[in-house]
Order: sequence, then structure tokens, then C-alpha cells
Amino acid sequence: MKHISQLENYVHPPLEAKDLRKLLLSAVYNEAITKLTIYQRSQRINARRCEPKKESTPKYQQNSRRSSKKEALKKSDGTENVLSEKMLNEIRLDQELNLLRKIYGTALSELDVIEAQKPDKNEVEQALELLNTNKEAFKALKMQLAEEQQTAKKRIVEQDDCIATLRHNLRNVRLLNELELRLVQRWEENRYTQASIVGANEERTLQQQIDDLRRRIAGEECIIVQVDKFSVKQFAELNAKIAAWQLKYARVMEIKCTEMQAKERQILKLQKSWERHRETYAERQKFVRDYLEEKEVERQLYEQQIYRVECAVRLQAWWRGLMVRRGLGPFKKKSKKGKKGKGKAK
Repeated sequence: MKHISQLENYVHPPLEAKDLRKLLLSAVYNEAITKLTIYQRSQRINARRCEPKKESTPKYQQNSRRSSKKEALKKSDGTENVLSEKMLNEIRLDQELNLLRKIYGTALSELDVIEAQKPDKNEVEQALELLNTNKEAFKALKMQLAEEQQTAKKRIVEQDDCIATLRHNLRNVRLLNELELRLVQRWEENRYTQASIVGANEERTLQQQIDDLRRRIAGEECIIVQVDKFSVKQFAELNAKIAAWQLKYARVMEIKCTEMQAKERQILKLQKSWERHRETYAERQKFVRDYLEEKEVERQLYEQQIYRVECAVRLQAWWRGLMVRRGLGPFKKKSKKGKKGKGKAK
């Protein structure tokens, strides 16, 4: 940091604004030139690393052809690492250029402020303090830039590992897909052959079924013709039987109608005789009821008479017994006339 040391040397003597501006601009440009040279050197180094190698001898070509796929993968990983370093250098350069632009902007603003005011010692001291603060900020930014570069390197390494694993997985997936495709093709071929065999067998069985059905249809057609003939003959016979039965039915119906008429006349006669007998039955029932009522009355009178006679006989017997016991009327007891004391002498 040459411009800071120069400013510290010229603190005590008063400086003009133009001289201070020239010093600051020269310091900034010197830093920019150093950064650009560093960037050009890094680009040259990367270009040398990325240059293709010289053509090898035919023996070396044969050996390289016989090399395994792992070396090719290692080469691809090396090229990827070179490219990642190149990207990191570009990112670093962009960040440093942004920092330089910021520093240059702050320096220009400070110079404008210094030109607006007179150059006093206090202003120079303030400018130096600002420069010191900017110096500390610049150091902090450098530290932050270094930390970010380290984190970026770690991220790039992790990304490279992820890319390698993904490529390995992709290769495995491709191999699995090829195997699955081959297996599916073989399975489809076997399935096609099996389906063709099964289809031929089914076609043969279906053809046999068609032939059997044709024979059955021919036999059924013959049976249908015979059944039609039999049905026509049976229909004629049944029509003749129906006509005969209709004539017989007509004759029988006439006989039955005459019999029904005779039966109806008999029923009318029976109904009339039933009415007549019903009337006579009612008259006789009335006569019997009257006769029974008269007999009941006579029986009751007879029973009353018998009861009266029995009562009279009982009364007479009771009275006679009473008269006998008490000695009344004709049953009065007579006094006995005999010897006295005969019973006591012994």
C-alpha cells in the first residue's frame, strides 16, 4: 500500500488538493496495474494447462488405446478442475475490480470535498483518518474475499464430487437400461413365439369346432324338415279329430240341454211340493205345540190334585195320631175296673 505510506510521510507539511489527488490516483492506478498483471499471468497459466498435448508415436497410440476407461475419467476430471480454477480466478478478478471501483469512487468523493474547502491541517488529519479507516476496511474486505475464495473452493470440490458420483450413477443407469431393454426384447420375442403357437392351436381348435357346428347344423336342418312334415300331418289329423269332437260335442250338448230342461222342471215341481210340505209342517208343528201345552196344563192340574190329596191324607193321619195319643173323640181311654193290690201280695 504505497499511497498510504506516502500520505503518512506528507502529513505535517501542508499539501495542495491537486498534489493529493495526483498521489491518490497514481496509487489507485498502480494497484489496478498490479491486479491486471496478476490476472494476465493466471490466464497464461490456465491456457498452458488447457493446451492439447503433442501427437504421440504409434506405439504410444496403441498403448493409449489399450488404456482403461478410468484414465479417461481422470482426464475429464482434470479438465473439469482446470475449468473450475479458471472460473474461480475470473470470480476473484471481478470481486477485486469491484473493490477497486469502490475505493476509486470514495477517493474521488474525498478529493472533491478537499477541493471545495481550503487545505487545513484538520482537514488533512480527517483525510488521513478516512484513509486509515478505508485501509482497515480494505484489509477486512481482503480477509472476507479470502474466506469467500476458500468457501468457493470447498463448494467447487463438493460439486466436483457430486458430478463424479452423478456421472457414475448415470453410467450405471445406462447399463441397467440397456440390460432391461435387452431382457424386454427377449421377453417380447418369447412372448410373440408363445402367442403364435397358442394362436395356431386355438385356430386349429376353432376350425374343428366350426366343422362340428356345420355338421350339427346340417343334421338339425334335416330334423327340422322332418319335424315340419310330421307337424303338418299331425295338424291335419288334429283338425279332423277336432271336427269330430265338435260334432260329438254338439250332439252331447243337445242331449244335456234337454236333460237340463227336464231337471229344471223337476226342480220347479220339487220346489212347489217343498213349499206345500213346509206349510203342512208348520201347521202340524203348531198343532203339536198346542197339544203339548194342553198336556202340560193337564199335568200340572193333576200334580196339584195329587199334592192336595197327599196333603189331606197327611193331615188326617196327623190328626188321627194326635187324637189317639191324647185320647180324644172316639179314641178316648176308658177307666179299668179291677182288683186293687193284687200286685203287692206275695
